[in-house]
Parts: sequence; structure tokens; C-alpha cells
Amino acid sequence: MDFLHVHDLLIKKPNLLIALLEMTELDTWHPDVCEFQKLKSYQTLNLANYETIIHVTNGVLLQQVNNADICKISVNAIWSTNDVIFHNVFQQNQYEYLAIGDVEVAIFDARTVLNTLSEEPFFPDLLIDYNKRQQEEFFQFSYMLTKNIRDRVLDVMKRFSQKHPDGYLVPKRVNSLLLSKCCQATPTTIKKALLDLKQEKRIIKKEQHLFIQERMI
Repeated sequence: MDFLHVHDLLIKKPNLLIALLEMTELDTWHPDVCEFQKLKSYQTLNLANYETIIHVTNGVLLQQVNNADICKISVNAIWSTNDVIFHNVFQQNQYEYLAIGDVEVAIFDARTVLNTLSEEPFFPDLLIDYNKRQQEEFFQFSYMLTKNIRDRVLDVMKRFSQKHPDGYLVPKRVNSLLLSKCCQATPTTIKKALLDLKQEKRIIKKEQHLFIQERMI
């Protein structure tokens, strides 16, 4: 595979890791290489100290830090379909992953995968692609937290919603407790923000569903 082929994949594929793995001789269906899991809504994927690569094949995962000393759980990233997460590969962390809705993941043994890919000339491109995506996600999440609470609520709700002719269709599982965790605000503050947004008609109810409006109506 040449340099131009790799950069063509960077443009066309949702993530480079899976595309490149498919071109190696590594048996990604072997249980020592990859494990497939289905998570129910609000089920936690806790990988402890294992070095793993998580491919979100369907759904949304919250990346959260459980600080037992102060009894607080903080969310610092929201990963969705086709995202790849390097867990405990480059640095030790205490991350847990919480499924929002039904989620399907492929969990790769990081050492096996990286040892295979490191022999290929495109390996640096993979690391650059991953680092870029991770930094973009962390930046977006950190930037969101600098906004006022109503904009934070809208941003997070959109991350879980589907585009619809009537705006963004908000799943019923998106509630004040989930928004509180993601927006790093109290449930009371979130409920007040939701009430304000409904009064401003930024959020409307139609046929028993909630929709986020792109513009004021």
C-alpha cells in the first residue's frame, strides 16, 4: 500500500484503523484478537487496566472518570458509531464507558493489533489520524463546557439526536440526569434550562416527541 492510498482512505473512511486492519493478515475474528459485545442502555463497559482498542460499531458511549474519593463521576468525551478509542494504550487512565441506548462494540487486544500494524509503512498515519480525532473530541467537549447552560444542553442533546425534517429528534432516554452528567451541572439547573428552552420554543413537543429547532420560531 502506498502513501497516496493511505491518504485516500483518510478522506473516504470513517476511521483509518479498521480500514487498515482489513488489509492485513490478522484474523480479527479470533477470540484472542477481538471480542464483540452488546451493551444495554446504561450498562457500563469497564475494562480495568487492560490495553485495548474499542471500536464503537453502533451506538453512543460516554467516556467517564469515576472519582471514588469525592463520589463524583465526570464525563469528558462522547463517542459514537465508527469512533475508535485507545484504552490504556498510551497512558494509564481510570476511564469507564457507559452505553447510552443499545451499543455494539468490538474490543481488540491493543498489543496484537499495534504490533501487526507497526510493521507497515502507514503506521505513523494511523497514529496521527487517531490523535487528531481524539483531540477534536476533547476540544469539542471542553469548548462546550465554556458555553452558557442552555447552549450546553442543546449541544449535548444534539449529540444524541437524529436529524429530522422537524429539527433534531430527541430520544426519550435523554433526560435531565443524563444531561446533568454530560453538561456538568446539577439536575435542578438542567431542568430550569430545559424549561427556558421550551418557553423560547427552541425545544418543542410534537406527537409525543421532543424536537430541537435550528432557529427560533
